[in-house]
Amino acid sequence: MATYSITEVHLERAPGATHDHIARVKLLGQKGDYARSQIIVWIRAGHVFYTYANPPALVYVHPCPFCSASDYITTHPDSTPRNNLLDLPRY
Repeated sequence: MATYSITEVHLERAPGATHDHIARVKLLGQKGDYARSQIIVWIRAGHVFYTYANPPALVYVHPCPFCSASDYITTHPDSTPRNNLLDLPRY
């Protein structure tokens, strides 16, 4: 399995939602960007994703803490609910 670093995130608000979700991401050394759904497929297949930050944080699939979305990508730095992905640059 491969290991990837997420360098940037793109947020979108679903119709009727009150908050944004990560919709797409850019990966270190890769051209273009990837949909959240593709990243989730790769994580479930055993690939590993980290934030491109110091220190890097492991990315995993987790239910959204703010709505009923089950396919949400997040981190848990230092055992807190903070999501380091949201600290990455936006595009």
